[in-house]
Amino acid sequence: MVAAAAVGVGWWLYGQSRAPARILGSASIEATTVDVTTRVPGRVLRMMARDGQQVRSGSALAELEPQEAGAQVAQARAAVAQAGAQVSQARQTVVAQQQTTDAQVAQAAAQVTAAGTGIPQSETALAIEDRTSREAVAAAEARLRAAQAQVGSARSGLATAEHDLARQNALFAQGAVAADQVDATRAAYDAAVAQDRGAGEAVTQARADLAAARANLMQVQIQRRAVEAAQANVARAQAILGNAESGYTVVTQQRQLLAAAEAALAQARANLMYVELVAGHNTIVAPRDGVIQTQNVEEGEVVPAGAALYTLINPTDLWARVYVREDQIGLVKIGLPTRTTIDTLPGEVFTGRVTQVNDTPEFTTVNVQTKEDRVKLVFGVKVRIADPGHRLQPGMPAHIEILSNGEVTP
Repeated sequence: MVAAAAVGVGWWLYGQSRAPARILGSASIEATTVDVTTRVPGRVLRMMARDGQQVRSGSALAELEPQEAGAQVAQARAAVAQAGAQVSQARQTVVAQQQTTDAQVAQAAAQVTAAGTGIPQSETALAIEDRTSREAVAAAEARLRAAQAQVGSARSGLATAEHDLARQNALFAQGAVAADQVDATRAAYDAAVAQDRGAGEAVTQARADLAAARANLMQVQIQRRAVEAAQANVARAQAILGNAESGYTVVTQQRQLLAAAEAALAQARANLMYVELVAGHNTIVAPRDGVIQTQNVEEGEVVPAGAALYTLINPTDLWARVYVREDQIGLVKIGLPTRTTIDTLPGEVFTGRVTQVNDTPEFTTVNVQTKEDRVKLVFGVKVRIADPGHRLQPGMPAHIEILSNGEVTP
């Protein structure tokens, strides 16, 4: 912001009629100013600088009451601590859930392995045993049928032997046959009796063998049910494994909660940084080197954000604005050297340069119609003045020479 000091408009008529070497003017010294403003609202606790005081960039100039900002910082730090605790708890929950799920899955997998151990061999053995047992039953049934057929044959033979023996005995009693023929018939009868007895025993044995084979077949059914029970155990173990593996879904959910907690912690930390930064704004510092021109507020005042507490002058940026007549403005170019003298500093000359030439006239008459009227038109010319000794002050009346020939005259 440029605060304009009083603009002195002087008049100058000097030099040659066609091309004056110097264009003279009067003006007031001006300087670029900067407002020292607050970035936050608050009550002014202290004003540390006074009018005319030279200050350095970054030096403290004022202080606002810190209580509210301090409370906000404390609250933000508490929020960071709470968010950090939630992150720690969420991280522990993830670790615990991961470990628990890993252990449950490992245990369930071991149970599946244990339940399935030997089932293929058992199923193979069951198939062999089932086939063997059915073959044994079939063989026993065949032997029983064969033994039963032998019983029929033996009983037929026994009946024949009994008839032959009775006939021989009758004939022997009549003296029709010899005794040795009767003995031979009796021997045949005894053999038939023995054969009938053996056939009966064979049937009994065959029936016993069939019962044993059928009993063994029942054992096969029992073994089959045992295999089916083992398979059911494997299915149950696999279901338990699937249920244990579902714990990884919980782990994923817990990780998502952990990510949300970490994001909340990052936000809390960012908020803490912000309120700490705002708290730092309670101390207002000089934005650059300069001199305090005015103090705009007093201690105890409540000011809004952006309030100008001080107006700071840049003493290294001094300038003046002179006004050149329309018939001389063509001689003025940016970069021409200038000389400035001050009544209160007799004998001192301050050099400078033209830095700006307005392209529109000022202070015109209402109606410009004649050449005489046109010379009443003036153009603003800005002159920057060098003051390495810091002798000049804004507001000082100054006499300025623009050296149109480009030479600085003594």
